[in-house]
Amino acid sequence: MRIILCLLALVAAPAWAEWVKMDETDTGTYYIDPSTIRKNGQFRKVWQVQDLKQRARGGEMSQRVLWEFDCREKRFRFLSYSTHFEPKATGKTLVSEGDTDDWDSVPPDSAAEAILKFVCAK
Repeated sequence: MRIILCLLALVAAPAWAEWVKMDETDTGTYYIDPSTIRKNGQFRKVWQVQDLKQRARGGEMSQRVLWEFDCREKRFRFLSYSTHFEPKATGKTLVSEGDTDDWDSVPPDSAAEAILKFVCAK
C-alpha cells in the first residue's frame, strides 16, 4: 500500500507546484514555478503555465512550457510544451511536443520579459 501511495504522490506532484503569477494579458494568465528554475551560467530554464481565458480551438484551457532564457542576450526559446484540457496544466494532455525552438528576442512589456527578469535575478 505504501508503494502505491508513493507512486500516486509522484504522479500528482506537478499539480502541487507553487505557481507564481508573472503576467496577465487579454488572452490568459502566466505563471511559473520558481522551484523549477535551473541555472547554467547565463542561461535559466523554468516551467511556465498559461491559463487561457477562453477554450482554444484545440480544446485546451492551459499550456505548459519549458522555457530557456539567455540572461545576457535577453532572448528565449521553448524547449518543450503541452496543452491541457483544464487550467494549471491539469486534465487530459491534448498535445505534447519536445522540439527546441530557435532563439527569439524578449519583447518589451511582455510575459516573457517579466519571466526573464524574475528568473535572471535568481
